[in-house]
Amino acid sequence: MQRPITVKRSLALASAALTVGVVTALSMPAVADTQPQTGSHRSTRAAQVPDMTFDSTGTADLGSAPQGLGKAFGGRAAMKDVDGGIIGTAYANCTKDATGTTADEVLCTSVFKFSDGAQIAADGVIPVPRSGAEPKDFDVIVTGGTLKYEGITGVARFTPRSVGVYDVSFS
Repeated sequence: MQRPITVKRSLALASAALTVGVVTALSMPAVADTQPQTGSHRSTRAAQVPDMTFDSTGTADLGSAPQGLGKAFGGRAAMKDVDGGIIGTAYANCTKDATGTTADEVLCTSVFKFSDGAQIAADGVIPVPRSGAEPKDFDVIVTGGTLKYEGITGVARFTPRSVGVYDVSFS
């Protein structure tokens, strides 16, 4: 016949088990998780952003940098899918940082707002070509998003197609 375990003995066993568990957990090497954190307000994986074209032609002339350093300006562009359909609007607030012979350098904070309400935020230093100069490729840092793009980070590559028109891909 087994003797009943006393409360004092039960507490001692529980304490020993807890101590062994803590020591084991502390002695194991940390394991990095490559997946984004999950929770009620975080997505586990952002949707893939489709390739698109940003077209600022036909909008108010906000896309050219002002004359003075430190001067702020804004701009917007239609976001189009690969078939030319409008999928949203890109907005940018920029400040001129440097003046060059063929392009000015501006620091821009941008929001790409899709027709379905999803948004992507990006920041970057962008070359704004002077009149007659060829536009150059540039990258911006993708800093986050909403809805299906929640948790997105990475780079958006802008490749000039013509003056005021850029093909945009995300990685």
